[in-house]
Amino acid sequence: MILIVLYLLLAIYLIAVFLLYRGFNPLIRQERTTAQPKVSVIVCAHNEEKNLPNCLRHLSRQNYPLEKTEFIIVNDRSEDRTAEIIEQFNQKDARFKSITIRERNPEFAPKKFAIDSGIKRANGEIILLTDADGRPVETWIASMVSYFTDDTHLVLGYAPYTIRPKNHFTKKLLALEYLSHAALAAASTGLGIPLTCVGTNMAYRKSLYFAVGGFGPYKRHISGDDDLFLTQVREAKRFRIKYAIGRESHVYNNPPRLWSKFLHQRLRYASKGFDYPLRVTVGLIIYYFYNLLLSGQTIAALVAWSWPPGLLVIWALKMSAEFIFMNKATRILQDRRGLVTFPILAAVHPFYVTVFGALGQFRYFRWAEDKSEPAVQKPKSK
Repeated sequence: MILIVLYLLLAIYLIAVFLLYRGFNPLIRQERTTAQPKVSVIVCAHNEEKNLPNCLRHLSRQNYPLEKTEFIIVNDRSEDRTAEIIEQFNQKDARFKSITIRERNPEFAPKKFAIDSGIKRANGEIILLTDADGRPVETWIASMVSYFTDDTHLVLGYAPYTIRPKNHFTKKLLALEYLSHAALAAASTGLGIPLTCVGTNMAYRKSLYFAVGGFGPYKRHISGDDDLFLTQVREAKRFRIKYAIGRESHVYNNPPRLWSKFLHQRLRYASKGFDYPLRVTVGLIIYYFYNLLLSGQTIAALVAWSWPPGLLVIWALKMSAEFIFMNKATRILQDRRGLVTFPILAAVHPFYVTVFGALGQFRYFRWAEDKSEPAVQKPKSK
């Protein structure tokens, strides 16, 4: 009986993978523009003395017109040398501007408040966002802006993990897992229903931010300055969203240095499952149930050391479809470095989804702060 249910769920999953595979095709035909509007790049930094200098150096090398570029660096309650580093760049390059936030806003999640403060200070028509550990290639601004034709309001981009040393197997595995998120973002955008994104590389019109009410009902969510904002824009159903492909729009960042950081990062991702619109949440529940059953049946087979042929067929179809999808994703996003790790990633993925999907619903994790905290900041008591 369980295998029959698994076959039905597998059929749904394969249809979804097939549709997403087709979603890559429209990305290649996206219209571009040569217009060069004024751009404001916003970087939020909370105790980022180790990462920030490299990020700001990469920003300073952007090949976009100087007079049309500003970099707004938001020092969010930092207690290290972050403020000093920002001031050094301010003095050397007039494009750099700074904002200092001294206290946490009880009505606004920290990073969202920092971004909101930056946007309200921005002079640019286009807002570009990256993180303090991001390292955009020198063509980043020009490439992202080129997707903003007159009818375009939001552009998503890829932020690949750096693999150093280049043959480090574990980092390749993490890079491919991270690329799978970008693959879903890109393919679903091609289908016209963008499902996710990363704040390390995204851009939108300043007018769009105010048109949807900023972060709106999500402003107290600790996470989600990227995908929950995307949800607001998508659900409004009147704004066009694109996905930037090609290395010229990449923003590199580092994989988590510690497994504990990886754990909390994935808990943060999983914690938002019930914050999305109902149809998205239902889809996630079906996907979770499919991986839960597959994991359970696989563990039972391993314990008994007896592999039902039907279970082997399910694994074979699943991994074949996923490889075809990921192989195309690595070509579209021009990042094939981690594909060699696919068999291991595909084998552990159902267990990964099952564990983190469950733990994430406790909605408690550590991010930029010094301690773990609830996924949604509590409003100030009256």
